[in-house]
Amino acid sequence: MKLIKKMILLLVIIWLLVFGFPKFGVYAFLFDNKIYDEVTDNPKEIINDLDQLSPHTEKLAREFLKRCDEKGLAVKITETYRTQNRQDYLYAQGRAYEGLVVTWTKNSKHTMRRAFDIAKKGNDPYGDDKFFEQCAKIGKEIGLTPGYYFEEHQDKPHFELNRWWLP
Repeated sequence: MKLIKKMILLLVIIWLLVFGFPKFGVYAFLFDNKIYDEVTDNPKEIINDLDQLSPHTEKLAREFLKRCDEKGLAVKITETYRTQNRQDYLYAQGRAYEGLVVTWTKNSKHTMRRAFDIAKKGNDPYGDDKFFEQCAKIGKEIGLTPGYYFEEHQDKPHFELNRWWLP
């Protein structure tokens, strides 16, 4: 009888972890209930709409932009969500066809709606290292993982959400 009670309790706990907390936890991670706009699967199409990010990533991206604006950093979002087809296309660039290598992975947080890229508004969007360093500090403060700090493949314009328990 004690074993049955323990098993029932265990099942209730598992159910609560998976389905009992729809705004966070395993349910939110596995079953993002946000409705997204239709996007084409054209690998050359760049999506830079914050609404295409997961709910928590979108919230952090908006907070990031607000804080950058408060610090006088002229940030523009260059890309948010990517279809897997676009990610594969970018991965092939510089490998299967001519161009610069711009990504080192086929498994990007962009395809999970948990990453966005930025640039500096103006004539030199990627040349100001101090700008990206300041943006990275802000991103880290609010809970994002800035590509600026990646050790193996630094990616200054990239920001991602790595906390798996948040949508």
